[in-house]
Amino acid sequence: MTYMSGLIVRATNVDSLLADMDSFGREAFQEAGASNMWITQNVYAGDGAGEIGISTDWASIDAAVTAPDDLRARPEFVDAMQNAGIQTLRRSLVQIRAERGELDGKFGSLIVSAGAQQDQQTIDANADAIWAHMQNGSSGLRWTQAIAAGPLTGMYITISTSDSLDDLMAASNQMFADPDIQGRMAAMGFQLIQRSLFRRLG
Repeated sequence: MTYMSGLIVRATNVDSLLADMDSFGREAFQEAGASNMWITQNVYAGDGAGEIGISTDWASIDAAVTAPDDLRARPEFVDAMQNAGIQTLRRSLVQIRAERGELDGKFGSLIVSAGAQQDQQTIDANADAIWAHMQNGSSGLRWTQAIAAGPLTGMYITISTSDSLDDLMAASNQMFADPDIQGRMAAMGFQLIQRSLFRRLG
């Protein structure tokens, strides 16, 4: 199993944060065990507009849980957070259930939904059916399920990226209109909770 952590912050100096992440932050996360990193900022997300997300992938829950202390033990990392005026808002951990394409677009969409538990075979089948539509406007999709995320725990979090949100939304509308997809969603009791749109910073 693979996991993704999300550190949500606000920063008074975003440029300083990005510069420090490029100079040593990414390497620090890798040394702590992370395999990927995305830095994003919510554009349309209700009260969450402007929040910055630092997302990283981990091979185990143990690695994801011990990493924050490992990073805080590095003086340069603490200085960078202070220089950027970082205010930590929340930290969440999700399990990656399926992925199609590559999450390398300039923009993205994050959907939170509720529904019944599904086995991996069903999740993979649904991912293939959804990707058949979404690949027309998205560079990649990732389906996750929150395992430690406050009120979102247990919910499904779907992330998609694209170089054009217009193309992404057109593909999304096409997908949601497909009777086959509607049937799959009905079978799991799918309930859309919220959607946010973001841009990638790094």
